[in-house]
Formats: sequence, structure tokens, C-alpha cells
Amino acid sequence: MFNKFLSLILTLSLLSSCSTVLVGSRLPASSTDEISYYLSIDKFKYYLNEYSNAFDGKAPDEVINSLRSITVEEIIDMHLDSAELSDAKNYDGMIYDYLKSKGLTKNIKEEDLKWNYNFFRTKLNEAFTLSPSKLTIDLSLNSGEKSLINETLIKSEVLNPNDMTLDSGHYIANRTTRAIFWEAIENERSIEFHLGDSREFLKQLKEQKGEILYEVKPLAKNYNKIFIVKYPDEESYRYAITNIGGQDRLDHLVHQLSLSNLKGGKLTNKVIVKGDLKKFHAAKIEEHTLQLKLLPKADRVIIGQKESIDGKFYIFWKMKALKNLYDEDPDLFNKRLGAVTRDKFFALEKAPFESIFKDKKIIEDAYLQFEKEFEKNPKLIPAKFKVYNYDNFTIEMCDYIFKSTDGKDVRWRVVSNVWGDEIVPIAQAFKNSGHTNVVYMGTAGAFSEKGYKVGDLVIPNSVHDGVQNIPVKSNAMKIEGAKYGGSVEHVGSPFEESEKWLAIARARSELVEVETSYLRKIFNSPGDNVEMYLLISDILGSDSETLAHATSSKRKNMQNKLLANLFLRDSKGLPLPVTDTGLNAIEKNRSFIFDVLSKKSVSYRYYAYSHLKNSPKLTEKEILKFAEENPTFTDSFILDRLVKVSELVHEMNKQLKGKVDFDIAFSKSLVTGTWNPKNQKLQITLKAKNPEAEVAIKTALSSTSDHLSQIKAFAEFSVGTSVKSADMIWMKIPEKTDPDFLVKIYSLAGLKNAGLYQNVTYNGNLTLDLLPISKTEQPLEAFYQGVASIAGKKATSELGGMAGTCIEAMRSLMIMF
Repeated sequence: MFNKFLSLILTLSLLSSCSTVLVGSRLPASSTDEISYYLSIDKFKYYLNEYSNAFDGKAPDEVINSLRSITVEEIIDMHLDSAELSDAKNYDGMIYDYLKSKGLTKNIKEEDLKWNYNFFRTKLNEAFTLSPSKLTIDLSLNSGEKSLINETLIKSEVLNPNDMTLDSGHYIANRTTRAIFWEAIENERSIEFHLGDSREFLKQLKEQKGEILYEVKPLAKNYNKIFIVKYPDEESYRYAITNIGGQDRLDHLVHQLSLSNLKGGKLTNKVIVKGDLKKFHAAKIEEHTLQLKLLPKADRVIIGQKESIDGKFYIFWKMKALKNLYDEDPDLFNKRLGAVTRDKFFALEKAPFESIFKDKKIIEDAYLQFEKEFEKNPKLIPAKFKVYNYDNFTIEMCDYIFKSTDGKDVRWRVVSNVWGDEIVPIAQAFKNSGHTNVVYMGTAGAFSEKGYKVGDLVIPNSVHDGVQNIPVKSNAMKIEGAKYGGSVEHVGSPFEESEKWLAIARARSELVEVETSYLRKIFNSPGDNVEMYLLISDILGSDSETLAHATSSKRKNMQNKLLANLFLRDSKGLPLPVTDTGLNAIEKNRSFIFDVLSKKSVSYRYYAYSHLKNSPKLTEKEILKFAEENPTFTDSFILDRLVKVSELVHEMNKQLKGKVDFDIAFSKSLVTGTWNPKNQKLQITLKAKNPEAEVAIKTALSSTSDHLSQIKAFAEFSVGTSVKSADMIWMKIPEKTDPDFLVKIYSLAGLKNAGLYQNVTYNGNLTLDLLPISKTEQPLEAFYQGVASIAGKKATSELGGMAGTCIEAMRSLMIMF
């Protein structure tokens, strides 16, 4: 297996020198053979590291030391067969052959060094590969005019892997893959780093007439997506790393290029950042602030441990369900459960939370015994603790409502852990909306010789942002076994943790973490309370104290102790589901309509609510009659049509920018939520400033006749110098639009009306969902309304007063502005 053959790398170099320009088609396999080979090398090296750790103490020291000493460069120089190298099932045999060639297998049989971990090898074979991408976007109108592209060239900081406190190569192989950086450096390829979600990436790519050739599949499936992309004016491809939500993550990814420089020479790659981080964060802050102001105010905000908290509430929910069944039919309960299990369950009802968490299997097993009974009798099923789940590409957020033992309704707003400054938009939005009672639970590293061990729970008293030490202001819980005090050093990426940095940071701090510094700076007012609870995951400067070296029981015990205290403080005893959350009239009406039409799409339920919300004494019969008389439609049906219309608006804005100013008017029903795309045409008017501009706009619009014919069934465009219909509203065309322009107006008006919001899936598709808001705002106030005979005149709002310029009111709603 280890016989050398003609260097694949040299062969590919020869093939590359003879290649021809490819436009608008996939590259032949030979063009990606080199990256495929590098992916296999990274996979094999990653396996070697994990293999040597698994056999440490089981195989002779000289075997382990020999395997750990193999470098990537040496693997490349071995010229391994690409077919053998691509399949992890061959690796144990390859390793044994290598050790045999070094004379290290004396008295060791091959089966003695066989790692019985087929699951891991299967996972490796699913990763470190190229595959066709599922990402696509259905945009058909593109003149080639570019307006979405906002790119910055940056220089990658020169970092030396030997200066790091961690094995950067193994880390990168686990999260992304070193292969793309090796190949990019070797061939001086450009690398793009895209801010925003997958749809923003796709829209930019489409506008440049680029295409995705392959997706690079790393081992970590929930990490930033990596693509091989090609543009028509370039002979070869480049790499695109997407779904970046903050500067810390951006720096962390860019650092990987420098840390993967095998030859150590000067980097000549073009490193391109797509997007404006300051504008992106500002838009997200405004978006989240609006959401939080419309939602009921939470009693406590919790950042971190979202999945664990969800699991605890599920246990409490099952306990309540079992209690309901016992109250309904105690004979069945006693008959079905054995005496021992029954006694244990009743004991848990009065046990401390830690005991409930530890012995949750008793509850889960008991619940399984009665699943059929719960299905047959839904009234036994308690109300859910979780009332919604909001998820975008940077954060996941949900509310839990429960009743404490003293009869108080408590609302927790729980947000998932994120990376570094990705926490800033939602944290600032919490501050802006008056949510200043915050619990943060995360993991942290501790500096060696500071008295900490992996698995410890620490409540720090200060944070260090690299410039100054800032005291933590909080009313932290008193938790048995926790350690209090210490300063938390801020670090944006583990690749900032060099030996030089370590010496400086260790002298002034005890811990190191990514988010605490941002939270402390945002919640800085006298009445703000930000409690910080950190579980120690590793000891910096120690090779023997990592998360892997701590017992799982210690980690779990401290986590359970922390969550037990969190629940006890607010629920006093077992939290109970809330059956009546005290909905106001708006919420009751909306909830009633949405429940009756629960099998309809989100957009149709919103449409029905928009028509019926002011009906006095609304009945189920009235709601069902409305649904019978008005054709139903799916979310994708309305969204697809709004995108098609938005494409044309966007195209006009691109073509006329700098030449002609115009306003855009559209049917008021788009903003009120009363538009039915099945039987109503959306009216669009491009409102010119003068007759000369009107002619120019009509000329530009005539060039899109094919697209106009595609959308004529559901939209109608016109050009004029005034808006003559009272059913139309209008706004100044933003300096920057995009193909989702009207989707954003529709969904963000829907947020103010009924809690509707648009989301983007991992694969770039638009979806709609609902937030259970308790307040509403009037979105029509943002637009010019009424009939205006003179273009540009401020019209009197039908709500009274003068309508302001829409761009000012809508800026917070439109992420592209």
C-alpha cells in the first residue's frame, strides 16, 4: 500500500497547465482531483491523531510516538494511492504496513492494532468529500448590472502553528478542513468569506452569474458551509465560506489559511470578505429589537444551555402528564406500574431537582408505559411549556412559560450559545427592549496553576477585554461546590491563544472565554443584572487536562446543579404548565383564527386573520366560511410570486440608478396582509418625478417584456407621474434593493400586524413562521398613502398626520439597507 508511484500532485500540475477555459459548465473531474486528494490526506492525518490517542497506553510507546510524529508533508511525500487513501476502512492496514516498514511490529499482530470503531470510519468517509450542493435559488432576471456586491480585500495575519497553545491542524481538520487551504495556497486561489445567511450568498452569486460546482463536506456538519464556486470571467474556481455572523468568526476562519501554510512562504491568495459587518449587525439589532418589543416581556433572559433546559422542561411535562393520568385513573396507574417504580416516581415528585435530573429514566420509562392512553385521551396531555421556537442562522430563541408553586406565571426567554460577537445583535436588542435581567451559561478555559479543574463551575467577578478589567455586576446565585471570583480574559478565537498571548493573559486573568466581555459592555447600566456561570472545559498550558480528561459525571453533576438552582429560584418547586396565559383581546382573536385554520399554511392563516381580526364575536363557523369562499395558498406560492415581482423592481433600480429617480407604489393589501395571490393581481407603479423620467422608466421596463409576461397572471406593472388609486401606497425607492425586496416588506409588515416573519433555511429557501406577539404596530404609517397628483408630495395618512419618508421608518426592517 505504501509503495511510491509517480506523484499525483505533479501529474495534476501538468494537467492544469494544459487546461482550457470553462464557462457556464461544471469542471471536469480532473480539475478537482487535487482538492479531493488533499481532502483524503487531511482525513488520514485526522484519523492518525485519533487512532494514536485511542491506543495510547495500549500499544508500545514507540508505536504511538512514531504515529504522532508523522507530518502532513511526510504523508504527501509518500505518494499514497488515492483510491486507498479515500476510504477510511483501509487506514488500519495502512498504519500497520507503515509500522512494519519501520520495524515496529515485532511481536505485534495486525489484529492487535485494529481499532474497532467502524462508526467513526463511516463518519469520516461521509466527510472530507466533494458533493453536489442542494443550495439553489430560483432567480431568472439578471441583466448583469451589479448592486448587491459589497466586498473588501483583506490580508491574512501571519500565524505560526508552532506558536499556538493548541494543535491548530487537528482543530481545523475537525471543523472545516485544511485541504481547501492547502490547495488554495498551492494554486494561489481566491477565497471568499460571506457574511449573512445562505440566501444572501446565493443572491450575490447569482448576480455575478456564478455557479456552485461542489460543496465541501467537513466532519462538523453544523459548521460554516464551504463551496467551490466559479464565475464566468475566470478560468478556474475559488472557494466560498458562508454563514458568517460576526467579526470573531470571520477572523477565526481567515486565520485558518495562514495556519495551513505548509511551506511557510508568503501568502499570495486574494482573501475577499463579502458584506458589511457593521451594517449587518445594525440591521439585526433593529430587527430583533422590534421582535422583542412586540413579544410579551420576559421575566428572565437565559443565554446558553438551551438544549439542556429544553430537556428538563420535557421531564417536568412528562411528570405532569403522569400525574394527570393518576388523578384520572389511579387503578390503571397502580396496575400498570410495578410497586418499586411507582414508589420511585412518587418520591421524585418531592425530590430535589438534581435527583429528578439524575433519575429522569424513571419518569421516561413510566411515561412509555402509558403512551397509548395519552393518545386516546388528549385531555390528559398538559399544556406545553415552550410557546414558540425562533431560529435563524446565528441564534435560536424560544420562550418557556410556567407557573411557580406560589402561583406566579414566569416567562423565560432562552437563547442558544453563539460564537463571540454574534451575540451582540440579540444582546443589544434585549437591552433596547428593557430585558436587563440576564443569565449567561457557557464554557471557559482556565489557566493552569490557578486552582481550577476541568468540570468546575465558576462565577467570575470581572472580565478583561484586552484593555481593561471590568467588574461584573450581578446578583449571582449561591451554588454549592461552585467557585467564586476570578477574571475572564476575552479571546475571539482559539487561534489568538499563542504562547506569547498566554504569558500576558495568565498574568492578569484566571479564565478565558468568548462572549462574556460583550455582554458586560452591553449591560452596563446601574439596574442591569448579568449573571455569568462558566463550566471549565480545559486548562490552558496543560496537556493532560481537557474536557476528555474530566469524568462525564462531574461535568453533568455541575451542569445539573446549576440548572437545579436556576429552576428553584423562579419556580420554587416543580414548575407547572400554564393553561391560561392571560391573552389580551388581540392575542385571543389571532389564536382562535390560527387554531381553527391550523392545517392551512402560515401565510393563509395570516391572510384570514387580516380580514377577520376586527369581526365582533367571531365564530368558528364564520372562519370556516371565509376559508371556503377564499382560495387557499401555500407559503411557497405567495413567496415565489413576491420574489418574481421583486426581481423586476430590483432590475429597474439597477438599470436606472444614477440616471432616473423614482418612487415605487404597490397594493396596500401587501402591507395589510389582505392580498390573495390566487385571485388578485398585485399592482405595481413606478412613479416618475417628471414626464422625462416617465419615458426613461418605460423604456427600461420594455426591455423586460419576457419577465413581464411570466408574472402577468399575478402582478401588473405601470409607469406614471402620480398614484391615482386609494388602494395604493408608495415609498421612495431605496438606494439598495434585492430580489427579496417585497418579501421583506410583506413579512416585516406581517410581523407588526400578527407576528409573521420570514426565515431562511440552511439551504437558502424562504419560509414563514409566527411569533406569539402581544402587541401590534401599524405598518401603514411607514408609507405614503392616499391619492397624490404631484409626484413627491407628502400625502396625508389615512390614520391622520403626515406620512414620513418610508426609508426612515423601514430602515430597521430591511436588512439590505
